[in-house]
Amino acid sequence: MPASIKRIRDNWKVQSTKKDKGLTLTVTVTAYDNGMVEVDGVPINASPAYDQGHGWLVAAETVVATLVEFRKDAVKRQKDKSKSAPD
Repeated sequence: MPASIKRIRDNWKVQSTKKDKGLTLTVTVTAYDNGMVEVDGVPINASPAYDQGHGWLVAAETVVATLVEFRKDAVKRQKDKSKSAPD
């Protein structure tokens, strides 16, 4: 099961760009030798009888969900910046 939106937002790495002109998202995917996969430190298929293929598919879903949330933040930032820009 992909991580919840709260869990994604609690574990993601989003920073302002240099000169505060935008945002940068860093997503870290870790593949362990035993077949377990993590996204941003969150185990995806951590149960004892995990399926390696399922772990990769759910990791992909988690990365996409993270991008969707990041896009929401980027759009909100653009709107906020345009509202505060002098006329």
